[in-house]
Amino acid sequence: MKIEFKKITATPKSFSLESEGVVFSGEVSRISSKLFEIKAHLGGEITLVCDLSGEEYQKALDESLVLYISNGVWDTQSQSDLMTDFDVIEFFDGFIDFEYILQSEINSIKMDYHIKEGEKNGST
Repeated sequence: MKIEFKKITATPKSFSLESEGVVFSGEVSRISSKLFEIKAHLGGEITLVCDLSGEEYQKALDESLVLYISNGVWDTQSQSDLMTDFDVIEFFDGFIDFEYILQSEINSIKMDYHIKEGEKNGST
């Protein structure tokens, strides 16, 4: 799902999509001519691999996200001091690609270190 930057205003626009059992939903709004804010929620279940046992297991997700998106290159040096406190995702084709963002969040969670409940003490 892609939304064209020029169609996003200061009034929040809702979105929702799902991949691999994870639902990504929220609102996107314009902060400035090139900067956009996504306030979203990640919910559902994700399949992870325990780093101790190598077993796959399901983990419930319930996370709030605030992401910043730039239409083109984001130049932090020309922005206010407040704007340097976060990372900005840059898109260059005139669209915000929500599927790309969701897949990036899923991959980031999967690449983290995971221990299945009960594995911490050597039990299953």
